Amino acid sequence: MPTIALIGNPNTGKSTLFSALAGIAQRVGNYPGVTVEKKLGQWQIGDQVCQLVDLPGTYSLAPRSPDEMVAVDVLLGQQADVGRPDAVICILDASNLQRNLYLVSQVLEMELPTVVALNMIDVAEQKQLQIDVDRLQERLQVPVVAIQANRKKGLEALTRSVQEAISRKAPAVEELFPEVFQQERESLQQRIGNDLGEPVPAYLVTRLLLDSTNYLAEAGICNLQEETVASILEARVRLEEAGHPVPGVEAVARYAWVARVLDGVVEYPGQRPRTLSDRLDRVLTHRVVGSAVFLFLMMLVFQAIFSWAGPLMDYFDAGTGWLAGQVDGWMPEGAFKSLLIDGVIAGVGGVLIFLPQIFILFFFVAVLEDCGYMARAAYLMDRLMSRVGLSGKSFIPLLSSFACAIPGIMATRVIENRQDRFA
Repeated sequence: MPTIALIGNPNTGKSTLFSALAGIAQRVGNYPGVTVEKKLGQWQIGDQVCQLVDLPGTYSLAPRSPDEMVAVDVLLGQQADVGRPDAVICILDASNLQRNLYLVSQVLEMELPTVVALNMIDVAEQKQLQIDVDRLQERLQVPVVAIQANRKKGLEALTRSVQEAISRKAPAVEELFPEVFQQERESLQQRIGNDLGEPVPAYLVTRLLLDSTNYLAEAGICNLQEETVASILEARVRLEEAGHPVPGVEAVARYAWVARVLDGVVEYPGQRPRTLSDRLDRVLTHRVVGSAVFLFLMMLVFQAIFSWAGPLMDYFDAGTGWLAGQVDGWMPEGAFKSLLIDGVIAGVGGVLIFLPQIFILFFFVAVLEDCGYMARAAYLMDRLMSRVGLSGKSFIPLLSSFACAIPGIMATRVIENRQDRFA
């Protein structure tokens, strides 16, 4: 069964596209060894059934968190339960191509058959952006398809493009980095390959060289020897002396490539039109009015978690007590009876009683994220939360923890940064 990976940043409608392609034939789990959610579904392409893998949302493939590390591992074929994808769908926000193409440049270096899906094409039209899809496809040398995932527009063309991509080889990768960087990478690639006794992907060597935080080395990637790690550090010093310091050389190289790709592809209006989203921003991010709206919504969420869930929690509690009473009435005394009443029934009941709070919390979080308010609330609260070393998105998990710590801890999954989640 061919495997298709779906990758993009969290604001491109990636989950909507996954649901549209996979329908109800999907399941959710975690990647082995790390608590990062994955979605797997089956996608019917012609007479062939493909496995569709929705990778964690990410803005780049420079791993500095478990989510980004999982995306890199899957694309490199280092996740045994998924396998190396046969093709990749890179989904972009059509109204913000300059930012989104940064990720595309990294995906193309994976040397996998790739299809670019320009989602939210309707938003681009509202902003009066004219996108020359054919020219963009010519520049990227991979299929580019304009879609609108929420209305299932363009999915047939996307299906055909993916079907064709599976049967073709990946296009030749354009070299983005300066010559001195290429020389250092080739030298390291040969050394690491000799250490491991097998070839190492050029992309992985690039990431090791650019990883100034040493996240990859500390994560045990490639099981590098101490001498090799020292060689990487020496290579970075030489690059800095040559005027190409790490990691800045990557941003300079990739955004220069993005500028070349988009030259003549996107036509911007003479004056940026004001949209409904702009008018909402003026209200919802206002220091006074926005704060009042925020407090009202947070009170609503808190009230729902703390009070509205009460009757359902009482129902689960009463049901557990009734079941324990029934077992107590017809079973003789003994260890097995105690196991059932005090262990199984009480244990399961202790978990079920929190389900109403968790369901209500995630309902509100999903609504706030889908309507775009979560980003505005994070912006509004960022200054306050930064005083304790957290981001604006930390406020909702913190608030909901006053009702119950369990849904509060689960709500931290809206926070991208791993250290912020722990804090």
